[in-house]
Amino acid sequence: MSRPRPRRVVQLAGVAAAALLAGLLPGTDSAASGEPDGVSLAYTCQFGAGQDPQDISVGIKQAYPADGTVGKPIQPGDLTLTVGIPRAAVTALVPAEADTLSGSTDMKTNITQGTSRTVVIWPDLTAKSTTVAGSGDLDLVFTGKVPGVSVTAGGDLVFAAGDLDLTLHPQSAAGTPSDPGTPTADPSTPADSGTGGSSSDDSGAVSPSDISGNAPAGSGSGSGSGTVASGSAAGPLTDITGLCAAKAGQDITLGTVTVPGGTSSTPSSGTSTGATGKPGTPSGSPTSSTPAGGSPTGTRSTIVPLDASPPHSGRTTCDAAPKGELDPSRLPTPPPGAIVLPPAGVVYPDVLLCGYFTGFSNVNKLSGAMIVNDPRGTPALATLNSNRRLALNTSEDYYEVDSLLGIDLPSSHSTFLGFGFVPITADVNFVAEGPMTVVSSGDPQSGGIPQITIVGGYQDLRLSNVKVNGVSMNIGSGCHTATPLNVVLTGRQDEGLPGDDGRPDYTIQLGGPLVDGNLVIPPFTGCDTHDGDNLDALFTASLSGPGNTLNFVQAPLCSSTDAEYCDQPDIPLPQLPVRAGSTK
Repeated sequence: MSRPRPRRVVQLAGVAAAALLAGLLPGTDSAASGEPDGVSLAYTCQFGAGQDPQDISVGIKQAYPADGTVGKPIQPGDLTLTVGIPRAAVTALVPAEADTLSGSTDMKTNITQGTSRTVVIWPDLTAKSTTVAGSGDLDLVFTGKVPGVSVTAGGDLVFAAGDLDLTLHPQSAAGTPSDPGTPTADPSTPADSGTGGSSSDDSGAVSPSDISGNAPAGSGSGSGSGTVASGSAAGPLTDITGLCAAKAGQDITLGTVTVPGGTSSTPSSGTSTGATGKPGTPSGSPTSSTPAGGSPTGTRSTIVPLDASPPHSGRTTCDAAPKGELDPSRLPTPPPGAIVLPPAGVVYPDVLLCGYFTGFSNVNKLSGAMIVNDPRGTPALATLNSNRRLALNTSEDYYEVDSLLGIDLPSSHSTFLGFGFVPITADVNFVAEGPMTVVSSGDPQSGGIPQITIVGGYQDLRLSNVKVNGVSMNIGSGCHTATPLNVVLTGRQDEGLPGDDGRPDYTIQLGGPLVDGNLVIPPFTGCDTHDGDNLDALFTASLSGPGNTLNFVQAPLCSSTDAEYCDQPDIPLPQLPVRAGSTK
């Protein structure tokens, strides 16, 4: 057997994006492309409850290779991100007792090649502490390494700046109380952006705190004046979380890499789709009504993200094999003359395999993204009970292997901007209604027939802990889809065969991409607030309907008893895919 490779419409309309959206991305050396002095952009950030939007400046400096090769890594240089926070914003946002400020951020980066488009996340950028006191703007300098990409076709590869998930970490130092109105430092002292320790956020991911805990705008809690409470101790204060988007009308191009072997419809000026901010659209979101890859002209390519240091699971054993019956409605009818095993009344012994998959769920209506089974958290391990049914017809090169897949996904947490400016958070659960049926058929080796793997099952989608601008909507735990989602994930192995789609292959053993390109979200029910309001219609209008996608990547599967299946020190975790413009 081969294995897969794989009272509140304004507030709540944006909650829809909390449930789903994403894609898969699959790029060299030599630092020649990109502006030598970097680019300077204007961003607008939305912080917590009661806060006005704040304008910041963002300087981005990074080197890009002059050219690349199809199928080879294309590696941008280290990233330096200088975030300039106006003094008025510092005064509005940062508590009076803060002496220093550090930060962490993830940056979305738009990547286009002809008609192909995707958004990668450059995570774990950190800024060292800088002194808060002063009268001028405060600069935080974020640095970090970024993952590379590879492409499956030639053509100009354009990198452009996207949204920032920005978290500021204020810190107080031990000291004596100061008189009211007495500055904690000489106001004329310029901010020192290079002093002190490192960011207090070592998770690498932006996990928004209670946004409503931030000091409201105009509260007088600025950094240049005020008092320190008597007896206050040194230590971190409440994090300040903001979502930032580039202002419209700017050229947000960072660099262009020429990849020989194709033509590109992307203008070199960097003003192609996704390279210029559009009014009312976050810079990291698609701005064209034509899906990526849907245009009849320009380069047709898959952009694949690379990760030099994927995380390790620490797991070396599988959980129990899933039990149950294959879903007969998902089983194909074998061709005439095929042998179907086992015979009636016989049940094969369990064949246990296990592994991890991760990815994104996507909603068509609001273009919001959410990680499912995040490998940076505590991901759930999937188990496969293989060879539950076999169907063979060697004369027609027909080979079918049917299996059961079990997984209990952990709750996912999502943060996004409703209407482009309202911060919204929600917990999302996919609750399995029994094991999923896995059907893998084809013979790519001897028969020249692509192997198609279809993973089908039902999942109940549940929403809870919904907050809008930091304010809980008190929805409770009963809000879910009226009927389960019918999930149908597909993977394909066709490398070197006629009709090869040029995309990464999927096999049950080696893993790879699994995609549901048209997930239908049913209407919602049970979405009652503690005040007695029923929000079923609102969630249904915002979320439900066709055209949504699930985009997953599966790591190689392992066996607890057979080293041949997993020659690894532990059960490997897959690289996290990122939102793409198209899954077709």
